[in-house]
Amino acid sequence: MSRGYRSIGEVMSLLAEEHPDLTISKIRFLESQGLIAPQRTPSGYRKFFDTDVEQLNWVLVQQRDHYLPLKEIKRRLAAGAASEPLERVFGDSAAEPDTPSLFTARPSGEAAEDSGDPDADTDAGDAPPTGAMSLGAAELARASGTDADYIEELLRLGIIAAAAAGGDAGPVFDHEALLTARTAAALAAHGVPARSLRMFKNAADREAGVYEQVLAALIARGDATRLRAEIAEIVELTESLHRLLLRRALRPHLD
Repeated sequence: MSRGYRSIGEVMSLLAEEHPDLTISKIRFLESQGLIAPQRTPSGYRKFFDTDVEQLNWVLVQQRDHYLPLKEIKRRLAAGAASEPLERVFGDSAAEPDTPSLFTARPSGEAAEDSGDPDADTDAGDAPPTGAMSLGAAELARASGTDADYIEELLRLGIIAAAAAGGDAGPVFDHEALLTARTAAALAAHGVPARSLRMFKNAADREAGVYEQVLAALIARGDATRLRAEIAEIVELTESLHRLLLRRALRPHLD
């Protein structure tokens, strides 16, 4: 690594074995929450030195192994909590930065969308790019590796939603719909039919209603910054709880 640091895509490749679910969007999110602070090049690309990778790995381990919420992880970082040894991240010898990420060929999810360019890392891509693309139904089917009938079924079930009506050309879909369609297609490859995904939509709607009540004061005050931070934290906790409960339910098949 002659330049002394890694790009965000190279960090993805380096941590892929230890954290196979890691995505570029996840790294960006952790930075937005103040849990990592990579430097920037003059053109805005992130620079991850060994200490940055070590800290990122430590944060991910706290989430995965100890199920700590982000606020507690941040508190421990501020208190000087020791991160994992570098050897845990880099092994006996540092991985070559240009090693292709396991996510490059992944057919679904954020990683597949983000990993085409390991340095596709400027701030323009930091926010959820829900409006960054406009796809017709046929284009969405091709991009997600499905067909028009499957896209129509996802739309009918409410799993994906059109970003715009599109007039005579039909509905127009955005980046979020593409990620959702790819994830649904990946589940279909495991034998999960589209109709079974309705339970996730129903659960998400119920959860959103509960959280809107909890956050009603922030919504009423129009405190957008605080609201975004609270929602991000709640989503992280919800995902952790869902994994724990699902793992417990499936434990008889995992032992």
